[in-house]
Amino acid sequence: MLGASSERNPEAHPVTDLHFPRPHDDPREPGSLARWLVSDGARVRSGAPVAEVVTDGAPRTVRAPASGTLWRQGRAGERFTAGAIIGLVE
Repeated sequence: MLGASSERNPEAHPVTDLHFPRPHDDPREPGSLARWLVSDGARVRSGAPVAEVVTDGAPRTVRAPASGTLWRQGRAGERFTAGAIIGLVE
């Protein structure tokens, strides 16, 4: 296709980062991504549960920060510090 580009246009599709939550006890302590609740590339609504993480030894649900398509950046079992980007919603 003439003039087609595979590069993203952030103005056409804004992206919202999905961050690993801050633990209650010590924000410097890493936690783990227990499992994803939605598939990569799935449509999600703002506030919908998308992942489960373990921080402070307790499971927590991570919710979509915006409506759109979820692109997973982290894998189940990986450890993350607070604020790390674990996914994107476009």
